[in-house]
Amino acid sequence: MQLTKHTDYAFRTLIFLAANPDRLCNIQEVAKAFTLSKSHLMKIVNQMVHAGWVESLRGKNGGIRLAQQPQDINVADVVSQMEQTLAPVNCEDPPCVISPQCVLKSVLWQAQREFMQHLRQYTLADVITDPTVQILQIEPLNESQEDDKTQASEKAQKADMVEGN
Repeated sequence: MQLTKHTDYAFRTLIFLAANPDRLCNIQEVAKAFTLSKSHLMKIVNQMVHAGWVESLRGKNGGIRLAQQPQDINVADVVSQMEQTLAPVNCEDPPCVISPQCVLKSVLWQAQREFMQHLRQYTLADVITDPTVQILQIEPLNESQEDDKTQASEKAQKADMVEGN
């Protein structure tokens, strides 16, 4: 079973937030860390807020953080909530003539049940490892730091052009 990008991005966001538990994060930095669309990520975060996994605080000093401990967020629950359908096959659209006698659909449904049963054994805490946490513990940039980095990058590019690189 292949999960949608929607679910993939939800997991990336949850992992990012779990790796940065001591501060409020913002959607922009999560999007930047994973090279994702900020507007698409906002929709995903909104869905996770409604599911109770993420807390969103508005205002100048607002941001997002986990609303639950990582050990309380079950991987199978995230998949179930974020995927629009978990049906392994669609025998009705268009209607399949062999559907009443089809053995394949029961095989695929059993595989899907076992897949979800396997995922149910894991929580967000189980998928967070030290190397992952170290990669994602990014200090938040304020706007002046971002401007400084942009200006430094532009100066380096100009210097490369002058030197002929």
